[in-house]
Amino acid sequence: MDWTKVKSAIGQIAPWLAGTLGSPVAGVAVKGLCDALGLDSANANPDTVTAAIAGATPEQLQVLHIADQKHAELMQQLGYQYASQIAQATVNDRDGARKREAAVKDKTPAVLAAIAVAGFVGLVVLVICGFAPAEAMRDGFWMLAGAAIATYKDVYGYYFGSSAGSHSKDATIADLSKPDGA
Repeated sequence: MDWTKVKSAIGQIAPWLAGTLGSPVAGVAVKGLCDALGLDSANANPDTVTAAIAGATPEQLQVLHIADQKHAELMQQLGYQYASQIAQATVNDRDGARKREAAVKDKTPAVLAAIAVAGFVGLVVLVICGFAPAEAMRDGFWMLAGAAIATYKDVYGYYFGSSAGSHSKDATIADLSKPDGA
């Protein structure tokens, strides 16, 4: 799931929660967000959270700010003094995986990526050619198509990077490094 919209929506109000979305501790951030907004964290997705933020009352925004402060305390207990450290840890994790692949010269990721791209292209061809699965299979087909699109996006991001994600990360880090009131 892409939490970029949520990160930008709460970046000023809850920078610690925003900074940990997309990191290894994202689940804790999502739970904090959902608890503050009165949502069920088990069924949370970026669209429902973004909609809740857009319609949040001033009281809910205050609760969100308090949840961010509690999240900051938790992250500091885990050894993170600044939200930018969490973003850097995520970058380092991805960089470590790429370095490992280069050092080991394992073909498995490339083969899996090729299969994922072929599956995505195959589904696109089926849709363009007007393939219509039986009524009983239609929901499953579209769920599979969504998974193939998400996998393709991940493969593309891994091999070619994501300039939008990098830009968003850079902007978040720059905002977090500013002193309060600047």
